[in-house]
Amino acid sequence: MRFGVDATGWNNRRGYGRFTRNAVTRLVETDEDAEYVLLVDRLTPPASLPDRASVKVLETRHAPAEAAQAGSSRSLADLLRATRASRRERFDALLFPSLHTWFAAPGAPAVVGVHDTIADDMPHLALPHRSDRALWRVKQRLAVRGARRIFTVSEAARSAVCARLGLSRDDVAVVHEAPDPVFAPRGPIEVSEARAEVGAPERYVLYAGGISPHKNVIGLVDAYAAVLRRVPEAPSLVLVGALEGEQFASAADEVRDRIARLGLDGRVLLPGFVPDETLARLYAGATVVVNPSLGEGFGLPAVEAAACGAPLLLSDLPAHRESMGDAAIFVPPGDSDALAEALTRMLADDELRRSLARRGMAAVAARTWDTAAISLASLLREAAAR
Repeated sequence: MRFGVDATGWNNRRGYGRFTRNAVTRLVETDEDAEYVLLVDRLTPPASLPDRASVKVLETRHAPAEAAQAGSSRSLADLLRATRASRRERFDALLFPSLHTWFAAPGAPAVVGVHDTIADDMPHLALPHRSDRALWRVKQRLAVRGARRIFTVSEAARSAVCARLGLSRDDVAVVHEAPDPVFAPRGPIEVSEARAEVGAPERYVLYAGGISPHKNVIGLVDAYAAVLRRVPEAPSLVLVGALEGEQFASAADEVRDRIARLGLDGRVLLPGFVPDETLARLYAGATVVVNPSLGEGFGLPAVEAAACGAPLLLSDLPAHRESMGDAAIFVPPGDSDALAEALTRMLADDELRRSLARRGMAAVAARTWDTAAISLASLLREAAAR
């Protein structure tokens, strides 16, 4: 069989880019009974594509991933180019790893990934402009109605997607995510090198992820300020995430302003985006890793941190509960007081942190991207058969 894959989000640094790179790479490498053609764009040449895959370059005027994230505002001409190119390939089925870069592809049964409902549940945070929200709803409706199969990335996300889009559970498959192999425990020398790279002291609390409004990084800064009032010698806070050139809604300026207003310059570090190798080392050396997000489809940063042996403090979201079970401390989303109290307790309890680290590693040990690849291969064949 001959399957197409929309790979225009391959280089994206956020969750759906990670999903595309990891799941599609394993899909192409393990499904030897099918031919895979990756659709990319000439303005965003993907790196490290799987050797077995063929590549088809879409002659678009604007990078699809960039235009799609900016409120789904891809030009009609570029959408038509992608549609025509996919029709000429005569795929048995076409995989869209994420709804973000979806385009209409008549004639090819589509398998579409809907990773979460954050844009629907918190539109004022995810898509600040009214026109962007309208475009997103139109694209989402067309993609879901035209899909032969739909998948999401957790049972929690499936419940949310079904409720939001009026689908039954049988309509939505689950393709679980996993930590990339780079995320694993590291030795003290590697941790020390990563600390030097970002300017972090020996003890630090770490957040890693998007600096987007729904990630609630400002709430974390407020909680950290409260911790310092109780424990002035508390570790520094390191916020890892892109501060410039972000194509999703960004709260970077607001985070900087809050740090300055609370007098936390020098106590809160903003190294920006770091490569995965550096991030894995920072996870491994962190005193506590915190994810205070208001919404997640899967919560991949928590799973990646756990794989490195980090003790976790997470917002109490269904996706976090599903992936981590009892291997984390949970606080109500958006409650900075509860977050400060829990962080203070964790910093004072060495045995609690060691116990959480052990449980976290055990909770994620069995997760692999091969499982995701098997699920995607099955969905593509179902779509082609139907």
